[in-house]
Amino acid sequence: MEGMTKTLSGRREFLFLYDIKMGNPNGDPDENRPRVLPDGTYYVTDVRLKRFARDFLKFRGQDILVDNIEGRTTNLTGRVIHYLNTVGKDKAEGKELVDILLNAFIDARLFGSSFAFKAGKIKDKDGKEVDWEPKPEPKTMTGAVQINMGEVLHRAESVDIHGTSVFASDQSKEQGTFTTYFGLRYALIGFSGVANEHSAKISKMTDADYKLFLKSLWHGVRSAANTRTKVGQIPHLLISIEYKPGEEFQFGRLHDYVELVATGDKEERAWSSPADFNVGIDKLLARISDQAKRIQTIRYAVSKDIQIVPKLPVEWELLDIECSPEGC
Repeated sequence: MEGMTKTLSGRREFLFLYDIKMGNPNGDPDENRPRVLPDGTYYVTDVRLKRFARDFLKFRGQDILVDNIEGRTTNLTGRVIHYLNTVGKDKAEGKELVDILLNAFIDARLFGSSFAFKAGKIKDKDGKEVDWEPKPEPKTMTGAVQINMGEVLHRAESVDIHGTSVFASDQSKEQGTFTTYFGLRYALIGFSGVANEHSAKISKMTDADYKLFLKSLWHGVRSAANTRTKVGQIPHLLISIEYKPGEEFQFGRLHDYVELVATGDKEERAWSSPADFNVGIDKLLARISDQAKRIQTIRYAVSKDIQIVPKLPVEWELLDIECSPEGC
């Protein structure tokens, strides 16, 4: 990132659909049940999706600001001090400190940060630990990428999954303990969001960062979701609308323009795979047609397991979302 000055060249907007089967896409803070609104709509927070993206980026060798240190929990000050010590940098203040963080951490360029520092200790040029309370400027960085809360796009059925562990609760008991986790029978989840070129000038986010962010969405919900409750997640559709430079426009909430249509007699709660529905995009295509003069390019990635109706336009371009063993 050092020396790169060209930031995001224009507004971007994206739609992302993925599914989960017999898993919990986002547990609540109390019982770790899937999060649900009063009307019965299940939802997934933007924080959860950003974590998938961050973890994937970390797996591919990117430095991440919102992260632990060698598996240990830390605060923002500890993370920054660890990074500066690792790269042999002395403490910095003000705009210089923020520039160092933005150049180093892709998630800061994408999602911003509050830079809520506390006092800590850092090594000086002689290797001695000295007190340091960072004073960044600005104290808050608005992320160029803003993501709507995700929603399950149909009525879904919650399930309680019971099991027995191998280990007993204490050594005096011969049987293993009972376990329970909560999930959804099946859910297709829709997210959408915007990458703002004005905020990108401040956070130093580039076109290359945005491209890597899209890859982190597509791969992250699967490869970075390697836990019992999320191992069944699969990406199905990713659309990126790239507006012409200078266009002050975005649709917002692109997943509102998607309609799921049953392919058989099953009610929505009984759906168990993409074979039970088609993804209708008539409304999305109509909105895009209305604003075609503002749009420079539309790119997409789609899985072979999902049926899009009508078919995606032939003039849309395929997203480059593949990663090699060497990197993305």
